This record gives sequence, structure tokens and C-alpha cells, in this order.
Amino acid sequence: MATFGALDYGIVVLVLIVSAGIGVYYRVTGGKQNTTKEYLLAGRQMSILPVAFSLMTSFMSAVTLLGVSMENYQYGTMFVLINISYVLSTPAAVYLILPVFFRLKTASVYEYLELRFGYATRLCASLAYTVQMTLYMGIVLYAPALALEAVTGLNQNFSIILVGVVCTFYATLGGMKAVLITDIFQSLLMFVSVFSVIIFA
Repeated sequence: MATFGALDYGIVVLVLIVSAGIGVYYRVTGGKQNTTKEYLLAGRQMSILPVAFSLMTSFMSAVTLLGVSMENYQYGTMFVLINISYVLSTPAAVYLILPVFFRLKTASVYEYLELRFGYATRLCASLAYTVQMTLYMGIVLYAPALALEAVTGLNQNFSIILVGVVCTFYATLGGMKAVLITDIFQSLLMFVSVFSVIIFA
């Protein structure tokens, strides 16, 4: 049953417009994006803050906010044990893997795989990751569609298409710069939302 009022709908529309607007801004005035390096890596000129926010936001999808919350509510806090793997793997990635990529100036791990093991390995890894992300993105888009349907009455398919089109729009137009800035905006929005629920619910 829909519970949104006019203000709520206005906020949702505003969030979508701001996200799309960031993409348009960086397409029109965001500096040169004529090469793969400029488009995919933001020219390697972004500061630590937007990159850190973007990495954090990438791990906080609707699956995290909705799925993990439900998991903890129904089955307790055992899910927190997954963080042990992060504690062990993050230092290894930071001190062993990232320095190699930094020295080689590669745009992705797949370039490194080609340099180290050949083109066939790069192709297999790329295809495997594409299949994984295709399945994962279906879940990531489906989760907010369920939430939107519950509070707005919007059709699930329409919600999935709407969110998918907006995200594709700003990422395609603005490149990595737009993605980083949009992630900052969305991460701040997520923090405000989560703490609002904790404080006022």
C-alpha cells in the first residue's frame, strides 16, 4: 500500500534529477574526456575524498541496506562475521596488489592479467566478471524496486527501468568523474537516511 506524500515523491524525483544533472554537468563542463584514461579514470586527478566515498558507496547497495538489515533482524548478528574476511583481505590488497597496479598504470585488473598471463586469460576473466555483474545488477536493481513498490505503488518493472536508465545516463555522459561525485551525493543521502531511521523510528 502506497504511503508516500507529495514531499516524499518530490525528494525521489529531486534525487534522480540531481544524479542525472551531475552526468550532464561533467559532459558539458567537466573538462577533457577525449581519451580512455580521462573517461574511465578521471584523468587520474581525483583526490582521495571522492574516491574513498565512491568505494564505500559501491559496497553499500540496496542489498546491503535492505538485505543485511533483514538478515540481522531475523537471524541475529552472525552476519557481522563476514567482516573478518575484510579485515584480512584489505591490508593484503592495499600493500601487495594495489602498488603493482599503480606502478603499471593499468586501467583495470584485466590489463594486468593480459600482461602477466596473456590475452586468453584476460578474455576469460572479463567474460566471467560480465556474467557475474549482470546477475548481480539484476538483484541490486530489484531490491530498491521492491521498496519503491511498497511505499509508492509503482510497478516493479517501471522502477527497475527508471533507476537503471538514470544510472546509465549519468555514468555514460559524465564518465568516472560523474560517477565519483554522484557517489558522494548518494552516500551522504544514505547516511542521512540511515541515521534518520535510527533516531526517529
